[in-house]
Amino acid sequence: VDNIVDFITLCLEHPKAGNNTFMVSDGEDLSTPELIRRLALSMDNSPHLFPFPKQLVRYGGLLLGKKEMVERLYGSLQIDSGKVRRELSWSPPVPVNEGLLKTARWYLHNA
Repeated sequence: VDNIVDFITLCLEHPKAGNNTFMVSDGEDLSTPELIRRLALSMDNSPHLFPFPKQLVRYGGLLLGKKEMVERLYGSLQIDSGKVRRELSWSPPVPVNEGLLKTARWYLHNA
């Protein structure tokens, strides 16, 4: 949240931001398992991940008509935020782990 608020604030003030579309990220690409690991650790939990044959899940998804869902689950979303870094000189002020820790604390406090 801190990073997106920082970015939006910059866009409101920066003269080159108008009439542009920017892709932003926290600056670190994480796989789904790595994101789960880091979230669990930030909540003082052990991540309970176990290996499962990807091809078996993909085949099951195909049989059940859920191929796209399986691909989203096993794939990793990667954002190229190079444009915003070049044109607006923006970089995320909050590192990924710190943001996950803040999110976990907020969730645990409000759950």
